[in-house]
Amino acid sequence: MKEQNLKKLNRLLYLLNILDGGEIQVQREARELDVTERTIQRDINDIDAGGFPIYKAAPGVYKFIEGFSLKKMNLTEAEASLLLVMQDVISPLGKSFQDTLASLRQKVLNAPEESPFYIKMPTGNKYEESKITRVLEKGIRTHTEVLMSLAADPTRKLTYDLKPLKIMNYDGFWYLLGINAYKQVRKFRLDRILDAVNTDKSFKPTKNIQKILQESQNIWFGEKRDKKVTFWVTTEFAPYFEKKAYFPLQKILKKQKNGDVLVETRVSNYREIIPTVLSWMEHITLVEPEDFKTLIKNILSNAIQNL
Repeated sequence: MKEQNLKKLNRLLYLLNILDGGEIQVQREARELDVTERTIQRDINDIDAGGFPIYKAAPGVYKFIEGFSLKKMNLTEAEASLLLVMQDVISPLGKSFQDTLASLRQKVLNAPEESPFYIKMPTGNKYEESKITRVLEKGIRTHTEVLMSLAADPTRKLTYDLKPLKIMNYDGFWYLLGINAYKQVRKFRLDRILDAVNTDKSFKPTKNIQKILQESQNIWFGEKRDKKVTFWVTTEFAPYFEKKAYFPLQKILKKQKNGDVLVETRVSNYREIIPTVLSWMEHITLVEPEDFKTLIKNILSNAIQNL
């Protein structure tokens, strides 16, 4: 087996061992294994693609779904990691060998001891190493600016001088997070970046970026969470909010005798919470601010008109 595959086998063995007893923290595991966070993310993607039920518990944190363990499937971490890394070994041998490996994997994962739980992970663009991603990763590692061109529309090509901070995945899409020349935090879809080159301009990394990412729920996060939103949750569904944070910086402000709870969240952009608010609309009552209540009313009104 090639040295590269052996290294990957050892990483997968390490990660599966952690998963079977707890959770993967991408930043921590990258530091422990002395590799980039992107490498750990690719390993996680391989574990997911291999059929093992892993889900994103929080930004940068991954777990096996509740009830699943390798022990229940009579698999050791070594056996599971070998099963995953064999894909890289088998691929050059052709489709018939790949199909045989896929069949073997299915037989293993569909054993009688399989977990009764299922979780649907978001699908989207796969992260693929390229000239552009190598430039971006180098800029992030060395804290040097990149000069890049991008366009949602190829006829409107833009050039950016950017301080790259992180490559992120939200809802199945890959983004570059960075700071522009105006000291503003910006995000760019990787598939819209047309070209990128490294420069020799160094910069000091943003100290609080990890905290910002940990508090995020989706791609609409920002640095300053200066918009406060409060709402009541009905008694029947209050326990969900007491046990899980559905919103950024979620806080229970008050609990009524009948069980209703007053919940607060703080956001930088209302778009960060609109999907969640709409999904719970039947069970919550918005309190403030008025501009957000108006925004939700307009969204619902337009939706009704389009029925």
